[in-house]
Amino acid sequence: MPGPSPRTVVLLAGLETLPGLDRSLRDRGVRAVRIEPFGIRPVPPRRWLPRLARRRAPDTLLVTSRTAVETGVRPWVRTLAAMPPSLEAWAAGPGTAEALRPVVRGRIRTPSAIGGAAVVRALGATPRRRILYLRSDRAGPDLARALRARGHIVYDVVAYRLVRLPPLRAPLRQALERARLLVAASPSGIEHLRARMERPAWRRLVADVPVVVLGDRSAKAARRAGFERIVVAPSTEPVRFTRLLLRELGHAGA
Repeated sequence: MPGPSPRTVVLLAGLETLPGLDRSLRDRGVRAVRIEPFGIRPVPPRRWLPRLARRRAPDTLLVTSRTAVETGVRPWVRTLAAMPPSLEAWAAGPGTAEALRPVVRGRIRTPSAIGGAAVVRALGATPRRRILYLRSDRAGPDLARALRARGHIVYDVVAYRLVRLPPLRAPLRQALERARLLVAASPSGIEHLRARMERPAWRRLVADVPVVVLGDRSAKAARRAGFERIVVAPSTEPVRFTRLLLRELGHAGA
């Protein structure tokens, strides 16, 4: 079994998530290894678009992932004669906001912190809205319920499903054995990684390797999974995020 390397960070995220982080870490002498957390299966728009067409047009669009932009927002926008001028779009983080900009005109808002819980806090203080929330099957209905509890009408649409990938190949298993830090971009990513690893390797990972997560829901998933050190990133701005990872590597013995 290879010995641990204090300069290896495993990014549990697709290539479109946290773009540029790999290069930023490499420039500072840190090896970054990405593991695709899960597969994506879009729900055919014909299954959910007719239901939306029978409802009043939303005045607020909410997405919490880049994937929801491609599988949900784009098909919905194609059905519109014109983008509603009063539509306000909310993204759970800057990466999702960036993915939305080519698709939705106008201002795209983000909460003061990363994640769906921060969006709920921000929208909870606003007048009643009709919110179109596009999500994965694994995201669950909790965010929609929280918004409804604050008086909003929510069109909760599952636009894509997460598919478990095969067990990890040897190079990725070795990267996890060497890792001194794990970055988890979503709660589902943590759950899927656990299912793809053998139990002894998972126990070592959660006991020995700190995890940096994006948002409250990922932090809760990491606690359920048994990680002993969990750090919630306050920002995914590349420079600040890189500094956070380097600081955590220092704590881990880099």
